[in-house]
Amino acid sequence: VHGKPKSHYDFADQNTRNLVAEVSTLKPTTYNPNGYPRICAVDCGLKINQIRCFIKRGARVDLVPWNWPLDIQEYDGLFLSNGPGDPQMCRQTVTNIQKILRQSVVKPIFGICLGHQLLSTAVGCTTYHMKYGNRGHNLPSVHHDTGRCFMTTQNHGFAVDADTLPEDWRILFTNAND
Repeated sequence: VHGKPKSHYDFADQNTRNLVAEVSTLKPTTYNPNGYPRICAVDCGLKINQIRCFIKRGARVDLVPWNWPLDIQEYDGLFLSNGPGDPQMCRQTVTNIQKILRQSVVKPIFGICLGHQLLSTAVGCTTYHMKYGNRGHNLPSVHHDTGRCFMTTQNHGFAVDADTLPEDWRILFTNAND
């Protein structure tokens, strides 16, 4: 086939849209209000089971929109959720994370998938679109300190360029297929 095939449908690159803004909660919601510790969960496309897992362990979860201004005094730990699309589309989230990182108070931050990419971007790393992405279950991830392999579930099309890590940061896990 030469040229563009004829179609009645217009196809657009979904990565040119801020998909996170389309799926994130619109207002803050608190789950298990008497729980401890207090986790601020930034909703970038979070799965409800992640909230259930925190609550099962007794935590209070304050779920906030992707672009919510973060206040380090309002939580014990910050959770940056997974979600769809290109991390470069979430500049406001990255700016909010950078403000937290500049605070003199240090509190735990945990990011998975897109959340990991947003945290990495906030410290100066670059991300890139993977040719195929890592998608599926039983994907081997190697822990750099121990060499131990863990089987994981992954679903992401973007990755952090490890060569752009700041000097005082280090890689903890790598997908063995990369």
